[in-house]
Amino acid sequence: MSRTSAPKWMILLAAMGAVACASSEHFRTRIQIPHKPEVNLADFDGIVLTDFLLKSEVEEFDLNQEIREYFGTELSVGLGKEVERNSASLPDESVFEDQEFWKNLAPDRKKSLFFAGTAEFSQETRKALIAREKKRFEEPFPARKTLETRKFFSLNMHIHIFSSETGSAVFEREFKETRAYTNPNQTAHFAFFDLAYEIKEKLFRAISGGERIQERYLIIR
Repeated sequence: MSRTSAPKWMILLAAMGAVACASSEHFRTRIQIPHKPEVNLADFDGIVLTDFLLKSEVEEFDLNQEIREYFGTELSVGLGKEVERNSASLPDESVFEDQEFWKNLAPDRKKSLFFAGTAEFSQETRKALIAREKKRFEEPFPARKTLETRKFFSLNMHIHIFSSETGSAVFEREFKETRAYTNPNQTAHFAFFDLAYEIKEKLFRAISGGERIQERYLIIR
């Protein structure tokens, strides 16, 4: 009679525990922890990407268009699902609690996911005193401080995913990403793709599951 093999991470923990028991010190290690997917993609045959409710307008570009183009491609490739873009405007944030709205938004899509939410993209320029380290053979004077400019961009997205069949939410999470650039002429387009990539990576890990690297401490009593 065959036995079901234990997950690798459980075997690794047991082995490290045995080593720890023979030692008088504690140590830190990194292991892969299985993460259960939050959405069962096998239950759905496609994704409908709607416009997002925008908290503020962006002068340099159309934020909704950028979200549709970026996430439309990434959802299709990353999740292996057909993605349809629906430009129906959302009235206000109360729509995220309205199951009938999502059930009736695309009557012909009975086994799909609606990808929607709110978004805000902002930028600001700040000046800061930056200390420069002395070179190895410089004269022994204090390190110099110079006033330098940093350009900060932030992308906040509160993502909701709904079932077209029931109209209920199957996933909801808020993502906030900020990045500073030394180039004072950094463009908003470039920064958007940097920040959207970070959000996409976290979103896909949550939706699809997989394994996460986490630190664990083994303490000897």
